[in-house]
Amino acid sequence: MLSLEGGMYFFLSCCWMLLSSAYDFANAAMIRSTTLFVNYGQSARINCNYSRTDETELMAVNIQTLNHTLCSLRFNGSSWKQQNCRDHVKFNWIPETEEISFELLNLQDKNTYTCTVTRTIPPPNMDLGITQVQVIVRPVLSLSCEKMPDGSTMILCSAGFHNDSLELLWIRDGEFFNSSHSNKSFSHKSYLILPPQINNTVYFCWVNHSSLNKPLIANLSSSACYENKGCDLMVTVAVAFVISAVLTVILVTIVV
Repeated sequence: MLSLEGGMYFFLSCCWMLLSSAYDFANAAMIRSTTLFVNYGQSARINCNYSRTDETELMAVNIQTLNHTLCSLRFNGSSWKQQNCRDHVKFNWIPETEEISFELLNLQDKNTYTCTVTRTIPPPNMDLGITQVQVIVRPVLSLSCEKMPDGSTMILCSAGFHNDSLELLWIRDGEFFNSSHSNKSFSHKSYLILPPQINNTVYFCWVNHSSLNKPLIANLSSSACYENKGCDLMVTVAVAFVISAVLTVILVTIVV
């Protein structure tokens, strides 16, 4: 049986734990998660959502992946002081609206980025907002006529993408086949050497990946390569994805 003194101590301990939990809950920032799709080599903007309190005087912001801090800055009330920011990360601040964002340049692989805005003064530190964005990078397909060192003509299919799970195949006369000339060191490249005699065969390059709604397909006629003497002819296919609406746009650019 508890004594009066022991019971009072137990009661006060419980009250303190409840108050501490309530304080932690009230000061816990809501984590906002979203997914963003970009094409290989493009940039992505990460908007850091936060709610600034009336007593906030100084604050800090950082953006990081699971294993690395990419950029961190501190706000002194009038300007931001940068600390250890990577070259491919650009910080954006709009004083009028106090909007914070980061632009990630030349993305080549998927990753999850977390932006955290923290009040540093007055103490204690308090998270004002945490934004988590999963960026999914989609491949871009290009098909071009190229001249070999020996003067022969080839069609080059290139998919800028750092992921071994990407599938790349050729189609000729309605049938899929693989080329014996492939390179996957930095990007997926495959080429076909055209026969010396001029013909009008249409070659398709087919690329598929889990990030795509449907495969990418580009085609070139062998006669077009011969007419352009094996150079200065390119077809590029990319996927533009709008996350706010269910819309997929195929962009085809021909450079002659």
